[in-house]
Amino acid sequence: MKMNKFKTDEFNNFHYITTVTYKRLPIFRSEKTCEIFIEVLKEIRAIHPFKLIGYVIMPDHIHLILNPLEEKISVIMRKIKGKSAHLIVKWLKKNNFTESLNKLLLLTKNERQKYAVWQRDFSAIDLWSPKFLRQKLDYIHLNPLRAKFCDHPAKWKYSSYRAYLPHKANEVPIEIDWRSYWDEKEKVKENNK
Repeated sequence: MKMNKFKTDEFNNFHYITTVTYKRLPIFRSEKTCEIFIEVLKEIRAIHPFKLIGYVIMPDHIHLILNPLEEKISVIMRKIKGKSAHLIVKWLKKNNFTESLNKLLLLTKNERQKYAVWQRDFSAIDLWSPKFLRQKLDYIHLNPLRAKFCDHPAKWKYSSYRAYLPHKANEVPIEIDWRSYWDEKEKVKENNK
């Protein structure tokens, strides 16, 4: 399935990302797979800096709002999806989740890749105005309510909603960036690492 895309690689640009699991399988029903995804997000964010504005992990898809420093959004997403898929499959194998692995089996005989966690493509939409950004952030935070998984966005653990509320350190899976735009000092600092 080819997803619609409307994206540029301009500096200091917000991208609203949607990426869907293979066959829309509820891979992220498990706390462990959510934790794996969050750890990968942190790791890729450290290597290829991006401002994380919002996110939600749903059982069969993920929404993100990112502002990358230098890398193209396609590079960041390829690394996030590739690393998370590798670690999720590794965890499933280690724990003998044969039934789950069988659902992820690719039909083609590819020696390099036997399983799929994600659909091949992802959707990235540029957010050109503060109003558009707010609309997509609200959409992300209300996603679990629309799916009837909870009755308040603060009750969904794997969402950025609680990161926007007062909280203690380590009370949310991953912190968001309060300053969503890159300034020149940050750009020079990151480039000199």
